[in-house]
Amino acid sequence: MVNYDGIEFDVGVNNVLGDQELFKEILVMFYQDHHLDGEKLQSAIESKDIDSVKHLAHTLKGVACSVGAMDLFEVTKALDMAINENKQEDIDGLFSQLSPELNRVMKGISLQLDVS
Repeated sequence: MVNYDGIEFDVGVNNVLGDQELFKEILVMFYQDHHLDGEKLQSAIESKDIDSVKHLAHTLKGVACSVGAMDLFEVTKALDMAINENKQEDIDGLFSQLSPELNRVMKGISLQLDVS
């Protein structure tokens, strides 16, 4: 079993009924679809585009959970809740936690799989 930094491999594989090859394909798609989400979130936060922040955080929360990126899931869940509760003061701090975690997960995937 390969170690993907930031991903609990067993959780992700169990979400696809144990099919490791399918899970690897899903990780590639996750990377392709979401590797720029940190930049998109930062831009939306800076421009105070709360609808975009909400959409990006909510989507990332769901896919992070499904691929077993549980630390990323937890911080996106907290960001999603802060947005829902209109806690502007928490959003920047949560993003500063989310960004390195997202980078860690994406780097872990890119080191193990061909994501080009």
